Amino acid sequence: MTQWSRTWTFFEGRWHEGNPALLGPRDHAAWLSSVVFDGARTFEGVTPDLEAHCARVNDSALALGLKPTRATGEIVEIAEEGIAKFAPDSALYVRPMYWAENGGRFSVPPFPRAPASACASMSCPCPSRRASR
Repeated sequence: MTQWSRTWTFFEGRWHEGNPALLGPRDHAAWLSSVVFDGARTFEGVTPDLEAHCARVNDSALALGLKPTRATGEIVEIAEEGIAKFAPDSALYVRPMYWAENGGRFSVPPFPRAPASACASMSCPCPSRRASR
């Protein structure tokens, strides 16, 4: 069985610890890859460019034909809540995302309205400087 690092995910209006099931086999994203995400890092108590990462996930959703359901500022607030669930000096990967649950019958394009969304924060230590040499 896979051993996941400590993870908190905001999905369907509440926080879930661990690796919750987000997609089902009938979801459009599961079989036609209609999913977008952006990734930010938290390290040494800072999260550089968090707002830019959150804005970019909304831009990516629009580019895929999905209508974002959260404003950039709201995604930032959710991400900060997730980050606060860890020790202040934790190294984290923060991933806001959207995916289509529905499309037309046997349709490749996803339905643009009301895509599902989540924001995951997970422990993800940065590589040591020594290891990168």
